[in-house]
Amino acid sequence: DAAVHSMKDMETELARGTAIGAVLPREDCRDALVGQYASIDALPVNASIGTASVRRAALLRHLRPDLRIGLLRGNINSRIARLKSGEFDAVILAVAGLKRLQFDIDYIPLSEELMPAAAAQGALALQVRTGTERAAILTPLFSHLNCVDTETSVTAERAVLAKIDGSCRTPLSAMARLSGEDITVTACLLSKDGVQKFEAKSSGLASHAAEIGAEVGEQLLAQCGGRSFLE
Repeated sequence: DAAVHSMKDMETELARGTAIGAVLPREDCRDALVGQYASIDALPVNASIGTASVRRAALLRHLRPDLRIGLLRGNINSRIARLKSGEFDAVILAVAGLKRLQFDIDYIPLSEELMPAAAAQGALALQVRTGTERAAILTPLFSHLNCVDTETSVTAERAVLAKIDGSCRTPLSAMARLSGEDITVTACLLSKDGVQKFEAKSSGLASHAAEIGAEVGEQLLAQCGGRSFLE
């Protein structure tokens, strides 16, 4: 009747008969550079770096066109094993995952200015079934777990994603910051080769988080020339 998911990997349109029952407090949303090097700049020329994220790959190509980006899939153990075997000079992982799983491994958190995060990165959601008697009993209980600030932030970020294409297959970053009753949403959209990069930003009342996120998405689409850019 309920399951916990990483919101970064959730589609913007939920499966029929389900809803988000609670958004849990957010963990660190930064990316982590794992390996022997202290920064992206410190990587040697033509270094091999592993990631499964199209966003991370595009940002890395934008920052360092010389880098050789390799596909890195599997659980964290297998990814780190491939690094230790010498297949890669470094890999990029999520700080949130390393912290939650309490991995005893050295890493460098990358600044959000250098590697802006994916929409809802670091956030977990409790997805619940709806429309049953059991769901009617459980859903109010789950709502007590909800972190309002995280819910507001990821609502704005996922609205950017929904406006662009609604999936995790686009080189897109979206980040929201709260300040009192206000929210600021920043986002960037890149070509997969990292050559083109478009940035947008908008602020307003946090109660209008979804609308502000959608506005940022519209700005990006206007800059890149529409959804044909994503093809």
